[in-house]
Amino acid sequence: MSLFSSRKGNARSGVLIDIGSGSVLIAAITSNPNETEPTILWSHREHAPLRNIDTIEQSAKAVLTALVNALLKFDSEGRRTLQDTTGQANPDLVQCCIAAPWSYTVTKSINFSQDEPFLITESVIAELVSTAERKIAGELDQTDSATQLGLTIVARATMDLLANGYRIKNPYDQKALTLSVALASVVTQKYLVDELTNLKEKLFPSSELHELSHMLAFYGISDEILPLVSDKCLIDITDEATEIGVVREGSLRYATHTPFGAFSLAREIANITNLPLYEAYKHLHHADPDHFLSTLSSSERAEVEMVFQAYVKRLMGLFHETGDDLSIPKDIIIHGDLESETLFTRFVEKAAMAVLKSPPRITMMTPVILKSTFPTYLKLAKSGDTGVDTGMLLSALFFHKQNAQSTFEYF
Repeated sequence: MSLFSSRKGNARSGVLIDIGSGSVLIAAITSNPNETEPTILWSHREHAPLRNIDTIEQSAKAVLTALVNALLKFDSEGRRTLQDTTGQANPDLVQCCIAAPWSYTVTKSINFSQDEPFLITESVIAELVSTAERKIAGELDQTDSATQLGLTIVARATMDLLANGYRIKNPYDQKALTLSVALASVVTQKYLVDELTNLKEKLFPSSELHELSHMLAFYGISDEILPLVSDKCLIDITDEATEIGVVREGSLRYATHTPFGAFSLAREIANITNLPLYEAYKHLHHADPDHFLSTLSSSERAEVEMVFQAYVKRLMGLFHETGDDLSIPKDIIIHGDLESETLFTRFVEKAAMAVLKSPPRITMMTPVILKSTFPTYLKLAKSGDTGVDTGMLLSALFFHKQNAQSTFEYF
């Protein structure tokens, strides 16, 4: 089943906030459901300082600082653009997508069966959803990490609804012997939710706030624009983390991550080569990934390749953790910014080959989004315009597609 409603709504204005593992994006956007693409009016990405970070607490503080700075930037520049375009100083909706390690996407399935056919009603489905919620909340209460981090549920979405083993779109008033509901809940660190709520009340007092995980948005868009791929492994690469989502039969079933991403690799490379950290990071985004290695001495190259291999092993570890007894799906979809996907595709391919023992089918998500939805941005990207923040396009498309917001609940 699709996460997106088929109902048409009215044109809306919005502010996108993407809280990544090492940066925060903020953008002003308008969305008309009668048009193919949303209009991005203004955007800014605030990176946390590219310094060595020893603990998750230090990283969290750096990201919170980036969040505040990004919102201040919007207040001084983006709000004026939004008001000049829409006549509104406050957007209709503030959409906040939160990446790992600050959010988790947890999916639970609940089954109901009887010996005789029963009528599927709204109350029956509501009870199954409620049972799934209680299971997720109960498991969170029993984990040390939930207690230490103060995790809270901010959104949920129904992943799947099966009657007699078959997916159905309109189940009400039909009869079945078995009914199964898969529910995805987005769990986020409470201090981050509190900070977002506080900032929203100060800057956007009349706007609605929707918070969800970046993985859930990734899943929704991949299902929308690549609907024929029902079994897939989603890989979201951010500055300080790499997250995977396992999709079985069109439903997001499991998500996990490793706290290591593009900036993390850059730090290792900077330590080996004595390059400034930002310069090492830029080399990971070169159109030709081999160019940087060719500039190194033989000893430096060997050390850097060991760093790359260590990252591949991290990916292999993720690929072995699928939430079930099955291997990762052969279809793999990678999301990052356009310039980094080329290099990380190599890493993913090596890890997947080692786990699957056969070549995976890899799709880079950003070019697909550009081609299908953002022709203007595609032209800019092809021209080499470095001002194009392709990492924000997934969230912008999710905002556009989620016009009716009918399949999500936000708390």
